[in-house]
Amino acid sequence: MDVFAQTLVTGAIDCVIDFKLETYSSKMVTSEKKQWKSNDKSVIWGERQPLGSYEEMVMSASPSVGHNHRLRHLSERSCSGGSDNDFDSNDYLIKDSISRKRLYDLTQVLNSSFPDHDFTNANSEAFALVNYTDLSRLVDMKLETIVRDYHVRREELWGLIDEAIVPSDCQIYSFKSQFEDDPFTEDGCIWALAFIFYNKGLKRFVILTIRCLSKQAETSIEIFPDFSEDETEQHEK
Repeated sequence: MDVFAQTLVTGAIDCVIDFKLETYSSKMVTSEKKQWKSNDKSVIWGERQPLGSYEEMVMSASPSVGHNHRLRHLSERSCSGGSDNDFDSNDYLIKDSISRKRLYDLTQVLNSSFPDHDFTNANSEAFALVNYTDLSRLVDMKLETIVRDYHVRREELWGLIDEAIVPSDCQIYSFKSQFEDDPFTEDGCIWALAFIFYNKGLKRFVILTIRCLSKQAETSIEIFPDFSEDETEQHEK
């Protein structure tokens, strides 16, 4: 992973690229939740809250992105994995809302990935369920414009993601910034993409974020480690 991230950084065209691909055990997220739950007994974990618009997420990232596949709506069967709280008794995914439990999980993954920022109070509408085909198309389109010879590297990126999380078995959420004080809207950030994959069977989250930064931005860039056994063990403790 270090090598791939470095190729993006060194191949950047007229910008600085901040790329993250990190894995977190759901056990880590659960332990954090237990601590919060003990402090706030008023939380109703099954409470439903509205998700943001899928179309808005895709189009806001780039108005030129086409979107041909039909969106599944409330009470349409899903092949994705996910928390039991995101399904009704007939195993139908509730597309337009998210449980308080899952919202907390997603914000904790963001907090862990960006420890200098606090996403705890992020609104549920900052997240939207996305399709992997659209996600990969959008990421490829963005990176092709800012990375030299990205077309010869793209298979490596999607291979790393397949190995880490098995996207076909995931629920995938986009995150759209709603705040002034976060890494996706800070000065010098030209555009940013943020996605969180959740694989219930693997009990694992993977976060993928890409920020295109101005060369003039005084931003500290860190290349994050790959999915080594030591890294995974550290997050699962």
